[in-house]
Order: sequence, then C-alpha cells, then structure tokens
Amino acid sequence: MTPACPTRREIFMTTPCHSADRNMCCPGGKIAALFVDIDGTAMLCQPYFDGAFEEFATVMELLGVPKETSKKALGDIYYGSMPHRGFERERFPEGIVETYHHLCAEHKLEPRADILPVLERIGNAPFFRKPELFPHALQVLTRAQHNFKLIAVTVGDREVQKYKIRQGGLDAVFDETIITLREGKAELVAEAIEDYNIDPHYSAFIGNSIRSDGVCLSKTNFIFLPLESSLSKNGDKLPENTGFTTFQVTDWRDAEERAIKRLLRRRKMATGSEDGKPAELHASCEACKKRRKRA
Repeated sequence: MTPACPTRREIFMTTPCHSADRNMCCPGGKIAALFVDIDGTAMLCQPYFDGAFEEFATVMELLGVPKETSKKALGDIYYGSMPHRGFERERFPEGIVETYHHLCAEHKLEPRADILPVLERIGNAPFFRKPELFPHALQVLTRAQHNFKLIAVTVGDREVQKYKIRQGGLDAVFDETIITLREGKAELVAEAIEDYNIDPHYSAFIGNSIRSDGVCLSKTNFIFLPLESSLSKNGDKLPENTGFTTFQVTDWRDAEERAIKRLLRRRKMATGSEDGKPAELHASCEACKKRRKRA
C-alpha cells in the first residue's frame, strides 16, 4: 500500500521556521524574532519603586530629614552604584538601609535597630507586587507570536522576573526567557541570533531604555517604546551607523502598526510573497524547500 503524501499541515509542523499557526521564515533559511524587555516595556515597574522611595522618605521625615533630601540620597546611592551592585532582589533593601545609615550620619541621628525591619519591608515590596501589563501588550505579543520567535530579555533577580512573567500571563507567549543580573543585553541578543539562526534585519528588540535596551541596535532593529524612563540618564545615545532601523513608537498598538507590521512587510517583499499568504512565504524558505523535498 502506497503511503499517503504528507499534508501541508504535516509539513509545516516538521519545519524549524514554520508550523500550522506560526510563520517565522526569512530569506536564506533564517527566522525572525522579537526580543522584548519586561520591566518598563511589557509591564509597569517604576511606579512600584517610586512608591518605595516615597515611603522611605516619609519614614525619614518622621525622623527629621526632609523628604526630598532622603529621596535624592536614595537615588544617588542605589542607582549610582547599580552597575556594580547588581540587580538581585536584596540589593534594593540593602540600598535603603545603606541610605538610612548615610542620612543618620549626615544629620547626626542615632541609628535605631527597630527601624531596620521597616526599611527592609519597604525595599522588598516592589518585587512581588501583582504585575500590571501595559495596555495591549499581551494582545500585541500574542498576535506577533504567529510571525516571530518571541524572546524575553530582562535584567533582574531570576525568581522575581520569572514570577512577574508568569503572573502577568506572559509565560505562554515567550518561546524563551533570558534573565541576567548585569547589564549587557546586546551580547545576549547576539548569542541568541547566532544560536537560533535569526535574521537580525527582519527582527527587533523592543525596549523603553536607550541605555539598557538601545545598545541592542548594534545587533538588530530597535523599537523604542518609552513608556517609562527608568535607568535613563541625560546624554544617553543610541549606537550610530549600525545598518539597522530605530522605530520610535508611543504605545503597544503603535508598536504593532508602525514597527512590527513593517518588519513583516519587509519579509514578505524579500521572500517574494506579495499577498502574504502563509503557503507562499513558506515556499520561499530554503529550509522549508529542503524539508518538502525530503517529504
């Protein structure tokens, strides 16, 4: 009995860049990907830390230190030392306690042991608040999943970041999550591009920080989504003359219409699929052609 020819669905299911409901094909057998920052891009982050700053300043005000003085000191000590302090969860409460002792010395106050548990609670509070996604982030990423490999790239404590992604409903959207305790996202993106055979010209990094996320413009396109200004400094600049495109957008719907869809259009034109039908785009991929011949 002659075996039946594989159906189109069966062929799609066995190719690395295409499945029954996903089409990531790029010219030359490569795939397209979106790298996505989490804090300040996919979900709120800075308001939780701003609240902790305010609460710390309120405690210090009760001890006789002006609120603005306390907030500035905490910002200088915590954010100023962040590159070598790292992003583990305990670093923020440590920074608050360090600031408390600094202010006590500066204002000639006797440090009180009973204040320390209060400060530690304030410092831990931002990390396990119920995650709140920015409007339309989940919907846009869910739609983008049909045409891109989705990789979260985030700086922070591993357990905290995994908790936020899971509680925010994003764990089912991402194909992979890359979590680092140090800044250096460009190198991590470059490694993923190599390992997954990603075409950087039809891919992009989506982020809110020029300094932390914009460095990835040296490796792929950059969708600048400044929903929060965390970790930004005056004078932050994007890499120049990289050969990639920066898409300046205002919200997640804007990112979809004016960046993600444009990348998809460019893929369609490059693969000769003018109408964008999955079968035609699939047929233009060399990896898929080889799989079809073997089938």
